[in-house]
Amino acid sequence: MASSTKKAAYQILNFLQESLSNGSIKEDDKEGIEVAAQCISEAFGVDLLNPSDVSAYSIHPETLTSILDKVPASASASSASKSKAPATAEDKAKADKAKAAGNAAMAKKDYEGAVKSYGEAIDLDDQNPVYWSNRAAAHSQLQSHSSAVSDARQAITLDPDFSKAYSRLGHALYSSGDYKGAVDAYEEGLKKDPGNATMKSSLATAKSRLPTTSAEDDDDDEEEESSSAAATTRGAGGAGAGAGGFPNFGAGGMPDLAGLMSNPAIMQMAQQMMANGGLEQMMNNPMIRQMMGGAGGAGGMPDINALMQDPTMRAMAERMGAGLGRGNGGNNNDNSGGSGSSGSMYS
Repeated sequence: MASSTKKAAYQILNFLQESLSNGSIKEDDKEGIEVAAQCISEAFGVDLLNPSDVSAYSIHPETLTSILDKVPASASASSASKSKAPATAEDKAKADKAKAAGNAAMAKKDYEGAVKSYGEAIDLDDQNPVYWSNRAAAHSQLQSHSSAVSDARQAITLDPDFSKAYSRLGHALYSSGDYKGAVDAYEEGLKKDPGNATMKSSLATAKSRLPTTSAEDDDDDEEEESSSAAATTRGAGGAGAGAGGFPNFGAGGMPDLAGLMSNPAIMQMAQQMMANGGLEQMMNNPMIRQMMGGAGGAGGMPDINALMQDPTMRAMAERMGAGLGRGNGGNNNDNSGGSGSSGSMYS
């Protein structure tokens, strides 16, 4: 192992030992530092207590911290400014070749190779947003979504009008589960490229994953409307009174024939009417003849309310209501729907 490497390891060990001694390391952390120092000592083969190592590697009276203190701040600033220097024409040409290699790797689904090639392009020309955007796409294929987000955002920083970078950012955020961020990215991208069908579709998909209470509210409204409709139906006919309050008549005055024929009171009354001539009297009523004559045509049924204005039909309904009351025993909860009171027929 080179002496310069051992010398560097020795300075690190010396720094750790000084930190343990001067109290800059918290008591709870001391054990970890001691273990780290032992590992470094064994890995690099240096020992602070070995006289030969002290003679070969010590820089006393200098220390690692004192040397770093002497490094001028301008040195780090100079390094940073060099990385931001514009790429030369030669660098840009090489960068384009590296990008082409990345594109070829993407076509072959060699996504790791694509990340490497796009990275080389960025190293040569880090001001080109296309390289960052392309590497974001490669990262996404590798499921490295956080890296994809970082690269896409850098591309947008370099060119805020680069719509494809917003698309890449939206995809990476969506894949990370940040649906709100994805929606924002796609919407911003569509401001730059309103006709982009892919982003429109992706935006719709991202919006569909957003938590929302509107659908639940709509469901509640539908349930309330259904309950209201059911209550209205029960109020209109649940007590045995249909349109116009007539027993076992449905909406629009149409009779519930099955309900009528299964009601013992109705059947008993029909038999009585046949015996005493009441049925013949009813059939001679002009309103009944009109109803029977128009039953086969559209709109031939008279309004039941109008039917009830006929004195003969009204008296007949009262007799039927009274019969129903006797037949049902006045039970308002009877499943046959008997009202239990003839007065309720005209409410």
